[in-house]
Amino acid sequence: MAEPFRLRSLLDYRRQLEDEQMRALAEVTAEEQRVRDAIAALDRHREDQTAALAALMTSGTFDAGGYTQRASYLEAIGIELDQQVAALEAAAARVSEQRAALVEALKDRRVLERLRDRQAAEAAIEDGRQEARVVDDMTTSRHQRTQ
Repeated sequence: MAEPFRLRSLLDYRRQLEDEQMRALAEVTAEEQRVRDAIAALDRHREDQTAALAALMTSGTFDAGGYTQRASYLEAIGIELDQQVAALEAAAARVSEQRAALVEALKDRRVLERLRDRQAAEAAIEDGRQEARVVDDMTTSRHQRTQ
């Protein structure tokens, strides 16, 4: 009979680490998507404000205060976009790090699973050999009794 896998608790721990890495990857991926969505919204808003500024310029009457206010607002949107792009780069780096950590966790688990499978196969072969020995012994003893 095959003995149980001695490193079962370590394999379970590796699976737990893998699950944690998957959750962490999902979190940083979601954060990256939120930043992408924020950039897209800011970009649309900047386009709208640029169109409004262009409409103000072509309206026929020049409003210096309105122009200055919209131009300042567009500059603030540009600054916010730059900050969001930097946040996106940082989020992409975190996603890359988490993905690499997940790959390592997967490798660690697979190594232990291969070891477990190899030990199980070796145990099955040994069980087969022991069974063959028992059958051989029984056959030998029967043969000796019949003579």
